[in-house]
Amino acid sequence: MSTGRGLSSLNNDQMNKKFQELGSKIVEDQRNNLETQLQVFQAALISFKNEHADEILHNEAIGETFAKICISFGIDPLVVATTLSDDINNNSERLNQLSIKIIELCTASRPMTGGILSINDLLEMINQDTWVSSDLQFKFKESDILEALNHLKVLGDELQLIQIGKKKYIKNIPQDLNIDQNTIIETAEIVGYVSVGLLRDNFGWKRIRAKDCIDEMVSNGILWVDRHTGEETRYWISSWINKSM
Repeated sequence: MSTGRGLSSLNNDQMNKKFQELGSKIVEDQRNNLETQLQVFQAALISFKNEHADEILHNEAIGETFAKICISFGIDPLVVATTLSDDINNNSERLNQLSIKIIELCTASRPMTGGILSINDLLEMINQDTWVSSDLQFKFKESDILEALNHLKVLGDELQLIQIGKKKYIKNIPQDLNIDQNTIIETAEIVGYVSVGLLRDNFGWKRIRAKDCIDEMVSNGILWVDRHTGEETRYWISSWINKSM
């Protein structure tokens, strides 16, 4: 006698759900296996680099082949260029790759930052983005960023180094910041946000002056609105929003 079990006991919706679950599990298993294989290959490349560093650095053909293999297995080109940066030509390539990375990150973060990105935040993003393993990790410094920005000047003024208070920023928006906007950014970097009341009480600004400046910075994406019932509206700067995420 039939017990009512097996595929014949399932309706179409149940069968579709079972097949979807099975398909999702297969895809997830394949993804995990691929990630494991990539990690193995990356570890093998790091080991090869450590064992044959001199040949990679001083034999152009071997160096180029090693770089191509690294990139094909997901190791960032900036990491590869930094690995091979013992001579003038490779230092130039490292600078090129760092410049490309800066452009990529400034462009990608613009919807969040409004085109005003602090050097400290950029350094943190670069050092996280180029991490491969404890054996192949590079800590870029502010001097590296400044050198790359100077290198990028030949392309024009799309990225500009500016200083607000004691902090350095990269500006990748065409309009210049005025004195009031600089004051707002410098203040927001201290406590994370500004408000109309804060600007009035600390700088003696009239409400219309503070609100007009804040509204313009909100429309440009430099400040983010935080409203709570019964409280004065706060306007947060992106670097503090990122710290809380």
